[in-house]
Amino acid sequence: DAAIIASPFAGALSLALCYSNRVQSLEATSGLRVKPRILCLQGSQDRPTDYISMMNAIFSAQRQSIPIDTCVLGDYDSPFMQQAAHITKGAYVKPVKGEGLLQYLLSTASVDLHSRKFLKLPATRGVDFRASCFCHKRPIASGFVCSVCLSIFCETRDACDTCGADFTATAATTS
Repeated sequence: DAAIIASPFAGALSLALCYSNRVQSLEATSGLRVKPRILCLQGSQDRPTDYISMMNAIFSAQRQSIPIDTCVLGDYDSPFMQQAAHITKGAYVKPVKGEGLLQYLLSTASVDLHSRKFLKLPATRGVDFRASCFCHKRPIASGFVCSVCLSIFCETRDACDTCGADFTATAATTS
């Protein structure tokens, strides 16, 4: 049995956010004006098991007003990167051929945020906002949410697998 190796992508995104936070905290003492942003290059498919850690990092970037620009290489779109770019007001691009990568990086990712408002960024196709269920790690259109820890499940449960909240006691008192 081959062990499943977790993607370091969410960890790398979290590390970038920590570094950005440190640079912003030094801004007051150094007198520098810093407006951080993050560029993610992804060459593989999303792993549904990374959903929680990726969304936590994306929401942290949104809270810190750090845009995440994403460039997805390969045959598949990345719902995680689409959501990251959309939620943080970054740019999502998926070059059809590798030749477009350098042009994208030079014309979009290297331009400051103020100047980028005047550029025509690649049009974003529909963003897949489906969440992944915590039990099977697959995208779902509708599901059941734990009222305690906000875990999402594709089917009803007697108790939350994440925090252990008992749902049967709630159902008995409402009947």
